[in-house]
Amino acid sequence: MNRQITVFLMILLFPLTAHALVFGGSNLGFSGYPSHDCIKPTKPIKPYSFDSQWEVDSYNSEVDLYNSQLQQYLSCIDEYIENANNDIKRIKEKAQEAIDETSY
Repeated sequence: MNRQITVFLMILLFPLTAHALVFGGSNLGFSGYPSHDCIKPTKPIKPYSFDSQWEVDSYNSEVDLYNSQLQQYLSCIDEYIENANNDIKRIKEKAQEAIDETSY
């Protein structure tokens, strides 16, 4: 009985692993191709004037935080684009398989 379950599971999982030639992440989902979910940071607002060292330091801290968040945002966008390119490769691969299948 245990062997039958193992064989059954192997048969079920075979289509999921066969022909997976493109490596990397993917953006494909059940409801179509998704938009990115990267959060674009908001630039800090520069004060009209700096009346104290505390205001200068506070603004500089906000700029540092913005720069850090901007790098995270750009990395997120880069990953989204890389995944989209992987998906394009997968789609082209499947289309080529269909073409090859029709060749006699």
